Amino acid sequence: MNNFTKQLSLALLLSSGLALADNCCNTTCDSTTKSVSPKYTIRSQGTNAVRRMVGSVGHVNLYDMDSFNGTFALTLEYGQSFNNDNIAECLFGICACDCPTIKIQGSRVEGRDANAWLADYFYLPTDYDGSFTVDPKIQNFSADFFYYFGLDQWTQGLYFWVQFPVTWTKWDLQFCDHVKNAGTNNHDEGYFTVNELPRSDLLGSFAEYMRGNAPGTITETANFGEGETLDFVTKFNGLKCAKICGDDTETTVPEVRFALGWNFLLDEDYHLGLNIQASAPTGNNVKPDFLFAAQNGNDNHWEFGGGLSAHFLFWRSEDEEKYFGFYLDANITHMFKNSQCRCFDLCGKPLSRYMLAEKLVKANTDDGLGSDTDPIVLATYQFAGEYAPVANITNLKVDVSVGVNADIVAMFNYTNGGWGWDIGYNFWGRSCEKINLDCDCTNFPENTWALKGDSHVYGYTPGDRPVALSATMSNATITHGDNFGATAAILVATGIQNLNIDNPQLATSNYGDLDVSRSVNTQTNTSIQPVFITQDNINFARTKGISNKVFSHLGYTWVDREDWIPYVGIGFEAEFGSNGNGCNDCKDECNSCDTSCNTDCCDSKETNGNCLRCSLSQWGVWIKGGVSYR
Repeated sequence: MNNFTKQLSLALLLSSGLALADNCCNTTCDSTTKSVSPKYTIRSQGTNAVRRMVGSVGHVNLYDMDSFNGTFALTLEYGQSFNNDNIAECLFGICACDCPTIKIQGSRVEGRDANAWLADYFYLPTDYDGSFTVDPKIQNFSADFFYYFGLDQWTQGLYFWVQFPVTWTKWDLQFCDHVKNAGTNNHDEGYFTVNELPRSDLLGSFAEYMRGNAPGTITETANFGEGETLDFVTKFNGLKCAKICGDDTETTVPEVRFALGWNFLLDEDYHLGLNIQASAPTGNNVKPDFLFAAQNGNDNHWEFGGGLSAHFLFWRSEDEEKYFGFYLDANITHMFKNSQCRCFDLCGKPLSRYMLAEKLVKANTDDGLGSDTDPIVLATYQFAGEYAPVANITNLKVDVSVGVNADIVAMFNYTNGGWGWDIGYNFWGRSCEKINLDCDCTNFPENTWALKGDSHVYGYTPGDRPVALSATMSNATITHGDNFGATAAILVATGIQNLNIDNPQLATSNYGDLDVSRSVNTQTNTSIQPVFITQDNINFARTKGISNKVFSHLGYTWVDREDWIPYVGIGFEAEFGSNGNGCNDCKDECNSCDTSCNTDCCDSKETNGNCLRCSLSQWGVWIKGGVSYR
């Protein structure tokens, strides 16, 4: 036993080393993005058959019982994540290396990085230069209660068990914002507002945007002609979904799992049985307010399914104090539909939830906005003086279900008198989520919002009268718009002309042709017609999970007791999550959904989107104690 104790200590040190090695570093990596998940979903803290099985040999599934029997156990476990770059890869799509850095740069930063996120979207100046790092970490501490009740007095082999942990969990992206140059540029007139938007009205850092801050509502007066004036109101909405702001903790019972089963084959050296089991959701229903909100439980799904339990002893000594056997516990359940609010990206545009959308309304006939063609084609919509992050628009109420949730444990046990050693493997898998809109398509605001990109939204008559344009930029991405390009290599004089907006046409109005600004007498372009964000553009991305776990437990049972038999043990586990992106093509602080269902809900509409494999790697150490009675 001394050699084993040394090996166990070494394994624990190695597990701890994995966690310590995950501390933040100075590594900077390419921030090229790929498909990402708008929500990080984990294996529930209550879905852990390993904690139920270890130390249980000789206390459950007993042979030759003709009376009630049972055992009560308490497992105290601390665990935390490792390989945390996989979490960052799932959420941000960046390369899998420690402490990844994503640059934030304005559209006019000299030598701009083509992979930098466009600072203009975040209400920052065009010369803003910064970056942020993340080093995600999840910690859990659980007090897991397990009670097994043998009903052999009624029917031999009949049993019932219930398992419920009380769990504290802490989720922390360890977000760090770095401002290299806060920028001094004002935004040109026509880019956001009719007049020049001063630096003082903009945000100071990317972190402020991620906390939900915004310039607010700005009212300005435009002077033109012979003393004529018009008032313009511009509303800048803050981020309401997928925000980043510090760590998040949650303490609750994640779920209550229970089963009723019967061992129809039962002998001293083997058993085989089946059970029906269910899980009642007692954990939190994660809201979409924050990108990395703490999940404590199975995301509030009811579960129902079945299980198989078996063991076989390969060897037993003549004095029957020593034996070696194999134990199996397989559990498969279905996770039923649960209504949730989630915000999504747009198809083919990872992280577009953080891009900026502009609101459009039916075109004002007095403006007569149109193309400089013969005949003139009038714009059907024009800018309405309001901006919002795409996340606010794609924040929808959906029904989420999971076909299969599997938790399968294969374990070997060696017992020598009161000592017992368990070593085994655990497979966990969750099939891809199914997401349905729980209302008809009409709950999404069609013909209302479009991507702004780096387009100008106002043009000016020769008499300096501002006219709202219909300029949209559906090809924009999180890294750049098309007017100034990814590297800001296009000259300013060219970029401000809206040459690369959707369906560009030289803009005219009832008041004359429209210039790019009051000081630049070059005709600007508008979209004839604008391209809106539609429900079919939304990537209803889903997740699935697979992990492989190894574990070991060393325990001692006071076998000299007859009626009340105490036992205790220690153990560890190391779980390795599998990560990767699937490729299903898309179709050709907020406390509730902004677009929640109204009273005329109809049959749910199934959606389609990427299915991403995102699984947590974590290690844990525990102490388990209990008492059995016969």
